[in-house]
Amino acid sequence: MSKVLPVLDRMVSTLFGVGYFPWAPGTMGSMVALIVWILLPPSPMLVGAVAVTVASVIGAVFSERFSARLGVRDPGIVVVDEFVGQFISLLWAEHDIIHGLTAFLFFRILDIFKPGPIRWAERLTGGIGIMADDILAGLLAGVLTSGFFRVLPALHLSLSRIGGD
Repeated sequence: MSKVLPVLDRMVSTLFGVGYFPWAPGTMGSMVALIVWILLPPSPMLVGAVAVTVASVIGAVFSERFSARLGVRDPGIVVVDEFVGQFISLLWAEHDIIHGLTAFLFFRILDIFKPGPIRWAERLTGGIGIMADDILAGLLAGVLTSGFFRVLPALHLSLSRIGGD
């Protein structure tokens, strides 16, 4: 069992090796979440919320052990946090590629630039610190995605009146 746990820690933390991608491993982890979301049938928000809660706890536990073993606070190869954060942002999205890509873009922008509380959450230690900033970025990206598609029809309507359509 002592040899199985380090392998399991690495597999979960790196999202089965996605974290070893040489360019933008975090973006690749987010992309995997988007692909999984597209392939899954639409499900009630509660089902998705329970799934990401379980994945968040698992991600925090495994990434804390893995990062401690590496001696690095938040290793770049750990991408389970991006997977979870991205999946959280998709909970608010209509189940189609346009809404999914919009949530993906909002999440990546927030995860890269880390405004306000997202940056503060990154300062937490251990597995919670690894996961928390991406969880917050996912929540905010989900709200932005939902808001964007609620405002878009109104914006289109008002612009069409200006243009004389």
